[in-house]
Amino acid sequence: MRGWISFALTVLLLVAAFLAANRLIPNEHLPWRPLDPERPIGMATKGQLLRLSVAPSEVCMAMARDIAAFESIPSEPREAQDPCGWDVARLVYGAQNAILAPGEANMQCPLSVATYLWVRQVDQLARDRYDQPLAKIHHMGSYSCRRQRGNGSGRWSEHAFANAWDVAAFELADGQLIQLLRDWDSEDKDHREFLRDARHEACRIFNVTLSPDYNAAHRDHFHVDMGPYSTCR
Repeated sequence: MRGWISFALTVLLLVAAFLAANRLIPNEHLPWRPLDPERPIGMATKGQLLRLSVAPSEVCMAMARDIAAFESIPSEPREAQDPCGWDVARLVYGAQNAILAPGEANMQCPLSVATYLWVRQVDQLARDRYDQPLAKIHHMGSYSCRRQRGNGSGRWSEHAFANAWDVAAFELADGQLIQLLRDWDSEDKDHREFLRDARHEACRIFNVTLSPDYNAAHRDHFHVDMGPYSTCR
C-alpha cells in the first residue's frame, strides 16, 4: 500500500510540475510546445523547428502564411529530377524590412520559417551594433540540383531540395555592406563581431550552419540548412 501511495504522490507531483511549467515558462523554452514564430529564440526553438519539419506540410504553410512580417508565397512545385526538386515550398522575398537580393528564393517551408527567425535576429543585431536596421540580405540562392562536393560526388546537397540557403553579405539601411569574404577577418571589429554574432544566432535556429571557419569553400558565405544532421562551425 505504501508503495502505491508513494507512486501516486510522485505522479501528482510530476503532473503539478508539468502544469506549472506550462503556465510559467515561456513557450520558446518548452520542447513539447509548438513553435510560435513571433516569440523570441529560446532553448526549445530548434527542437520546435525540427518538429515542424516532420509535421504535415500544411501546418508549416499555414504558419508561414500567417506571419505578418514575413514576405513569402507558396512556390510552384518543381518536379523531381532524380531526386532534385520539391513538392511544397515557399517563395521567400524577405522578412521585417529586409529583402533578399538579388531576388527571391525558393525554400522548403521549415527552412523559410527558420529564415524569418534568423533575419529577425540579424536585424536586431544590426540595430544594436550600428543603430540602424538591416535592409537587404545578399544571397547566392537556395536551390541547386547538385551533390555536396564540387566534383559531383558524395551525398546530395540540401540545396538539391531547396532545403539550404547561402548568404554572402548584409546591407544596412545606409547602404553599408558587410561581406563575409571581406569582413570575416576584417580589421573593423564591429564587422567581425557582427558576422560572428550572426553565425551564433544561425546556430540557435538552423540544423546546419557553416561559416568561413569551416573550410575554404565557405570563405565567402554562410551556408544554413534544415537537413538531418546538426553542425555549427
